[in-house]
Amino acid sequence: MSRRESALKRLAALFEFSLKSLLRPYGRLFVRRVALRHPLRTVRALWTYCLTFGASPPEHRLFFRGDEEAFVGRAAADGERLLVGTGFCQKPRRLNGKGYDCPVGRFNHDCLYLSRLELDSGGGLTLHPACFDCPVRVLGQAALEAGASFVLLTSALDIAHDILLPALEEKRVGRVLFAVCPYSVEPMTLALLVCGVEGCIFDYHNGFCTNYTQWLRADGGDKPERTTLSPPDSARLIGLLKSIAARRSSHGSARPRRYAQVGHVFRPS
Repeated sequence: MSRRESALKRLAALFEFSLKSLLRPYGRLFVRRVALRHPLRTVRALWTYCLTFGASPPEHRLFFRGDEEAFVGRAAADGERLLVGTGFCQKPRRLNGKGYDCPVGRFNHDCLYLSRLELDSGGGLTLHPACFDCPVRVLGQAALEAGASFVLLTSALDIAHDILLPALEEKRVGRVLFAVCPYSVEPMTLALLVCGVEGCIFDYHNGFCTNYTQWLRADGGDKPERTTLSPPDSARLIGLLKSIAARRSSHGSARPRRYAQVGHVFRPS
């Protein structure tokens, strides 16, 4: 596929998602609370999206000023305004008689491990068997060590209420490191640009939705497949968080010890 064909395919996916979502709760909220209240921001974001991501697809969706080192520095200084997130579909499920179900369920914002995690406690935390094979545990702990907030992404409407509106109206989210379904990358990128958020999005390598019908089912919690990042992407995402943690440490910033779940978001405390 040529670069032009790839760009047109991504733009088509964005507009397909937008048109099909217009009459749904998320679409109505986005139009009313974001696009109509902030038309200039919306137009500028769409223009930036077309110029930046219509030209050539990066290996990862990067949308920040300057180079990666500069982004790491800003993220390290941002504290809990840096938000790390991944989908509920990364939680484990018992399938075909193998594995374990997530002990708190899948289609929610909860995590048993992160709610009990305490860094530097000097004692081991007893893990549920499902937690051993859960990337949420690894990513959430790396986020806490970097001083960041963490969220499990569920429905588009929750994402709007928990991330987009707080970023736009209260500046509570400034930067993100997200892992999402490839089908969601285009609308997620545009929405974050409108809300003035910078960051990096990694897309799932396996188990992801490929069309709106599948996405709509997952948006309602019907997602039997378990998603995974590719090993290189997973390593890069964790590596970014380790770089942010190291930068915070070099600046003498105190490392938070635990999370407090405020609404749907785990915030360092």
